[in-house]
Amino acid sequence: MLAQAHYNHKMTPIMPLQAVSQYLSSLRDRNLKFTMDPDENYQPFSRGFYVRRCDEGLFVDEVTSETRLQVGDKVLTINGQTPERIVSTLPNPLLASDIPEREQWTGYLKLANHMIVEHADGTQEDIVFQKYPLDLPKEPQFEKRENTVILKFSKFESCEDTEKFLQAHQKDIEQCKRLIIDLRKNIGGSEEGYLPLLGYIVKNDGFLKNIYGDRTIWTNYSETNCQRSIDNLQPYLEREDAAVKEYVQSAITYYEQMKSAGWIKGEQELFADAETCITKVGPEDVVILIDTWCENEAEQFVRIAKEQGRAKLIGRPTMGDIDYLNPVKVRYENYEFTYPISKTDSAKNGNGVNDKGIEPNQYIPFTKFEFEEDTFSK
Repeated sequence: MLAQAHYNHKMTPIMPLQAVSQYLSSLRDRNLKFTMDPDENYQPFSRGFYVRRCDEGLFVDEVTSETRLQVGDKVLTINGQTPERIVSTLPNPLLASDIPEREQWTGYLKLANHMIVEHADGTQEDIVFQKYPLDLPKEPQFEKRENTVILKFSKFESCEDTEKFLQAHQKDIEQCKRLIIDLRKNIGGSEEGYLPLLGYIVKNDGFLKNIYGDRTIWTNYSETNCQRSIDNLQPYLEREDAAVKEYVQSAITYYEQMKSAGWIKGEQELFADAETCITKVGPEDVVILIDTWCENEAEQFVRIAKEQGRAKLIGRPTMGDIDYLNPVKVRYENYEFTYPISKTDSAKNGNGVNDKGIEPNQYIPFTKFEFEEDTFSK
């Protein structure tokens, strides 16, 4: 496609972005990213809604900006093809999963022009797609239902932000008999952001270094990876903060020494002091709601919770993108490619979570009935 467009002088800047993004999706690793700098001709965008598929069909499961749609609307066709036809004719890895409820349709919808949906009243509507600003994570949400407190996080911000949110509802949390931490569609954010929540999922008091679990990683110190890591660090030497400059210079020196060392076993750095004491707090009955779109730092929190064994995980397997870390960025004119140079010991031994996620203790399959009643609460 790209070669033909180049030959016919019809190449546009967005075509490499689309082609490479489609190829990366086939690798089923969301740590691999290819982006394009915004300019007057291109701005990252959202379709203003999200869909999910199950045995009954493809449905709108979230609406952010597209006011013509409602959660529960059934997608009949996209660009004239039924979702079932698309799945059967597309190279399936382009949807990033063989499991319907884990398919990722966002990229495909960005390439399409319109779709026909069936609303709840049986009427059909042809939705010509619009471009909306990227969707931003929502603020943490608090809800109380009798003796149950529900804390919903769409993204973990700073440790201070989480502490402030928890302090605002401290009395209700201390008095509740059941605590539910809702991490569905949590994109991650910062590991420091979940530090104040660790007390609610640990079985006993302990130090962060012990609670976090195995931090063994393997890093590929090729000459190219080391040089690219150095290139990524160089701009931080311009910072005024002396401590930052000292840390960055130390890291640059380390990568210089490690050039061409190959795969080396090491230990992942913690996001806080290893001796940080985590004190058990909250009710004994703790539930964490998870689904496919729980990823990155949120998925790390879920991993810790499952290893601790105190909280019950309910929902669907998480995204499965915490096997690889230490991302390196490579610039190609106005494009940027990001890839990780390290992997966990579990991933190295074939026991990682890539492409399958962290399994819940109680699995709730996605069905169309989820739009009619709160399946997770039941």
